Amino acid sequence: MRTHTLLTISLFILLLISKPTSAQSTADEQAILNTVDQFVTALAERNRQLLTSITVQGSLNISTSIGASGDQRIRIQNYTQLLNNLSSEGPALLERYWDPTVLIQRDIAVFWAPYDFHVNGEFSHCGIDSFQLIKRDDRWLLTNLSWTVERTGCAESPLGPPA
Repeated sequence: MRTHTLLTISLFILLLISKPTSAQSTADEQAILNTVDQFVTALAERNRQLLTSITVQGSLNISTSIGASGDQRIRIQNYTQLLNNLSSEGPALLERYWDPTVLIQRDIAVFWAPYDFHVNGEFSHCGIDSFQLIKRDDRWLLTNLSWTVERTGCAESPLGPPA
């Protein structure tokens, strides 16, 4: 009987321990989405300071597209180039994503979502964002950004037209 009671207590403790892990995953997922939202805001506001605060210095940024002749194009930017592309003046930028998938293992994560991109209120392109993140000092930071650039064949965004 005593063994049965100890087993029951052990199972109960395991259940209690596993609940915060699930809650923590939800909290981490929300924190990751907040970091991605800050990235989108940094683009829209051309806010280099915000971008710097959510990215790891030394990050790598890669976009892929298909040229007019059908050739694959790969653009690789280092951390400094990414920041320099976000000058204080320029056209209005709007990136929107939906249906994100977030995968988390301890202190690394992946964000994956379709997006559309608008320049000065006009549709520019769509694609897939694939961002890698790390958790450092209880904050999720972008380490590497990859995305596709699709200029044709884009499905209509479920978000509707940009506001």
